[in-house]
Amino acid sequence: MRTLRKSYLLIVFCLLLSTTGVLAEIIILENDTVIQGKITQYGKDSLTLETPAGVEDIPISKIRLIDYLSTAKKYQQLDSGVNKFILYLKNGEIVEGVITQFTNEFLTIDSPKGYGVLQIPISSVNFITSERSHIDLNQRDGIGYSQKRSTLNASSGLSTYSSNQISYKFFIDKEVFGNILLAYGTASYGGDKLQVLSLDYRMGMIFKRMQNIVLYYGGSVGYLQIDDDSKDIEGSGTGFGAFAGAEIFFQSLPNFGFAGEIGVGMQKAGDYEATDLSISSFPSFSIHYYF
Repeated sequence: MRTLRKSYLLIVFCLLLSTTGVLAEIIILENDTVIQGKITQYGKDSLTLETPAGVEDIPISKIRLIDYLSTAKKYQQLDSGVNKFILYLKNGEIVEGVITQFTNEFLTIDSPKGYGVLQIPISSVNFITSERSHIDLNQRDGIGYSQKRSTLNASSGLSTYSSNQISYKFFIDKEVFGNILLAYGTASYGGDKLQVLSLDYRMGMIFKRMQNIVLYYGGSVGYLQIDDDSKDIEGSGTGFGAFAGAEIFFQSLPNFGFAGEIGVGMQKAGDYEATDLSISSFPSFSIHYYF
């Protein structure tokens, strides 16, 4: 039970760390020692505190209380909004407010609307999150995998070609990104050859953030080369498309982004072309590792 309570302490600490910036915290140890400073790093078993006397590593097991009361008040003076956290209790209730103190036994939350101060037992808390926490992708690069489908109208009917593409995704700033996709493959079926070369360049923009989910839209231009003996399709050409999607990041895998999209696109290769509207157009699924 003590380990479980410590994990809640670490969750709250992590969230507060992401929003309080350079403001100082007050740490009270189990032996009643009081230390004030700026928390610069945290780990599974300890945190790093920068104080006027230097940098100190403090084991989580020795911490009785971390006081963010003064930090929260200063933060609200610097920001027009409220440093609000959301508590999901085990009985199904949801409580919103500013977390000012927490211990191994309880946490104290102050309502930003002036409804008073609540002291909530740690044992009754199921999960804690923050409206202000979100993934920062500014000037980060990602390498990964992307799935694409190209559709062409042939004499035998509609033909679909799926490609597993290598993806390089880069963020110009925190809102705008570029994406280069490349795929090449060959296969033989009963003596008939199939060869596909696909190259796409995409630009997108994030228009909304919800916790660790980003919503985005954009457009693409691409090159497609097809040589399909079985369907008598041979040629190359360009394509254009528009897409909208969502990318999610998990707390346990913060550098990985998992995205799904819907899109519409026009594709041409030789004498064949098609317009496609589908959840698997540009592309339906992708995964990136950001560094």
